[in-house]
Amino acid sequence: MSDAPKPKPFILPNRQHVTKEPDPGGRWSAQFPEMTGYTSQGGGKVPADFGWNTNPKQWQEELTPQTLAERFEELRVLPPKKEAPALPAPASPAKP
Repeated sequence: MSDAPKPKPFILPNRQHVTKEPDPGGRWSAQFPEMTGYTSQGGGKVPADFGWNTNPKQWQEELTPQTLAERFEELRVLPPKKEAPALPAPASPAKP
């Protein structure tokens, strides 16, 4: 073992400038236009008396294959059916 001091790790003071990765603070840049920053993550407040009118999870659990098929039939839109062509008049038997 040597008594030499361990070298300090190399740390870049501005890593994002070198690696071109998004800013951890979430600031928008033209290089990463789809990035969501801290300022675009909402910030709204839910009122204390807010209550859900429905429970989507319960609604999904109550669905059965039969109810899904019924709903599909209700919502399905089909093009109008073409009328069947008229059959020709029956041929009269030939008279001798």
